[in-house]
Amino acid sequence: MFTVIIGAGLGGLSTAYHLEKEGLDYKIYEKDSKPGGLCKSEKVNGFTFDYTGHLLHFKTNYAKGLIFKFLEDNVEEHKRNSWIYSKGVYTRYPFQLNLYGLPPKVVKECLVGYIKSKIKRTKAESFEEWIYSNFGTGIAKHFMIPYNKKLWRYNLKKLTPEWTGRFVPDVKLEEVIEGAISDFKKNIGYNPIFFYPKNGGIESLAKALSSRVKRVNVNKKVTTIDLKNRIVEVSPEEKIHYDRLVSTIPLPELIQIIDPVPAKVKKCANDLKYTSVLNINFGINREKISDKHWVYVPEKDFIFYRIGFPMNFLQDLVPKGKSSIYTEISYKTDVRCQMPDTSRVIEGLLKMGIIKSKREVILKKTFDIKYAYVIYDKSHKVSVELIHNYLNKNKIYSVGRFGKWQYATMEDAILDGKEVVDKMTENSL
Repeated sequence: MFTVIIGAGLGGLSTAYHLEKEGLDYKIYEKDSKPGGLCKSEKVNGFTFDYTGHLLHFKTNYAKGLIFKFLEDNVEEHKRNSWIYSKGVYTRYPFQLNLYGLPPKVVKECLVGYIKSKIKRTKAESFEEWIYSNFGTGIAKHFMIPYNKKLWRYNLKKLTPEWTGRFVPDVKLEEVIEGAISDFKKNIGYNPIFFYPKNGGIESLAKALSSRVKRVNVNKKVTTIDLKNRIVEVSPEEKIHYDRLVSTIPLPELIQIIDPVPAKVKKCANDLKYTSVLNINFGINREKISDKHWVYVPEKDFIFYRIGFPMNFLQDLVPKGKSSIYTEISYKTDVRCQMPDTSRVIEGLLKMGIIKSKREVILKKTFDIKYAYVIYDKSHKVSVELIHNYLNKNKIYSVGRFGKWQYATMEDAILDGKEVVDKMTENSL
């Protein structure tokens, strides 16, 4: 049984790795010049920038053990130091647990709203309703609503809460009160501890994984999938027969290259929505500009929704005596983010006290990430299920964050590769 894998991101590399462990034959086709997908880094004048913030955190011992095996001694543990900037002050993340330091009027509004939400819990159909039901009007007003509007660029009334799960931490009333009257310092959520390579940026993980698989073909874009004959056409000219196909490319793009596709499946693929991100990175001519890992910025006066400091993941990501910043600006793909220069970004960094003057900025590197966040609107679940059912019946298995079309982590992509191979060896695929 021969498997073709489209895309050499973490999901595709993991699939190849697990196929090789089972002695199964495969080939990976990757359109870019190197493997990794979004798990990539670029070095510019001594600064190393990842394709925005990419950190490792684990929910399974299997994935943790596997990644530690790949990275060997090139991995280091960090205790999260994340913050929120609003009302002109920095408070700890998550917002609902760390009201201390905000203006008294804001703290009161958040506490009263949170208590009322616990007294009268309402059923939530939309993500916006879920926010009010779980956190109350104050926390919704001062963080949850404005931040998520900036992140998703989508009507929160039309989003569903099914993606939240482990990604939005819930808290107890006692904790909210304690965090309102004192500097609580309790790290909760899905990533209170994270891991990062000791050298090379996050691309070290992709390199370590790709070194353990043999059949990665780069600069090879799959242009057509012939379902009837199970043949993929690859540019430049190549045709190859497959028994099973594993795809890690974005689900809408996969459907575009399959021939033929039923009209209903095409419609579902066209209904899939996503948010894009402009990741603008800066090299700064001053050391230790911050001790934080990253900062959430909910207020609309700032164009970015989050900023981070790569040198605090690893000092070697910057030259001696320098610092670095990544900023993230989301945009809807059909309304392209127009940024002729970076003046608004730099103005925001000045206002937050991150940089002291524009002259400190000595380098800029921008990554335009088309597929960044999957949007969970009310048609998401039905559309994704219908598409996957159609693909699976035709021996095509779509995995990874944008292959499955889900909100997921690097660990999830690696686990997807294991899961699909496990099912192959169990003859359930």
